[in-house]
Amino acid sequence: MKLKSAVGRTPQQDNRSTFNARLTPEMKAHLQRAADMRGQSLTDFVLGAAYERATATVEESQIIRLTKRDAAVFAAALEQAPQPDTAVVGRFVAAHTKSLRKGVASR
Repeated sequence: MKLKSAVGRTPQQDNRSTFNARLTPEMKAHLQRAADMRGQSLTDFVLGAAYERATATVEESQIIRLTKRDAAVFAAALEQAPQPDTAVVGRFVAAHTKSLRKGVASR
């Protein structure tokens, strides 16, 4: 996702919050140099980099990594799953059918 620049926006269009950061002069100069190299404002550069890093962090936290051995054990467990208990399935179907009938009757 690309971030939009604040340039050219009127206050009515700007429905955003602010974020402040304290930087050393060296850090600010380094960030400004990188932003200049990309033809971006310091704000756009920092927000873009922070957003990319946040997105990567969130994506990484949603991935489960398994060793080859663990993946094989997991796959085997899925392939050898026990068959459902027909009595339990029958009770579920009956309860579901009953709830559907109640829903139709109450309309």
